[in-house]
Amino acid sequence: MKEAIGTSMVFNLILIFISVFIILFVSSIAYSKGFKVRNRLIDIIEKYDGFTVEAQQEIDENLASIGYRMVDKPCGDHNGTMPVYNNSPYRYCVYQYNTSKGDYYGVKVFIHFDFPLIGGFIEIPIYGETRVLFDKSEVEG
Repeated sequence: MKEAIGTSMVFNLILIFISVFIILFVSSIAYSKGFKVRNRLIDIIEKYDGFTVEAQQEIDENLASIGYRMVDKPCGDHNGTMPVYNNSPYRYCVYQYNTSKGDYYGVKVFIHFDFPLIGGFIEIPIYGETRVLFDKSEVEG
């Protein structure tokens, strides 16, 4: 009888260890996907020298091809700066900052975790910034 209890205890520990390992593995995959999305958005904004209509269209096409989640939630402010108007169905936020050298943009994307058994929805933001986009009229003039 003593051996049977010990065996079931070891089996439970193995199940707990495997569950924790799977959760960490899935979390790291989702986290790397979030950084990939953030970097792709930053590259597109830098390609179009700002958050233009063309940039937003390309961003939406890229997010559709990746399979990024569509969530209808408004973006809040980031360090006192309100987001640039974004009429996309995807959940990302773009912030414009003005400096003396030019403008730069901050991009916030979200990692979504939805646990079916628990029913909880967890959203973790990832923030990044573009390089300073110089004003071309000042450089040419």
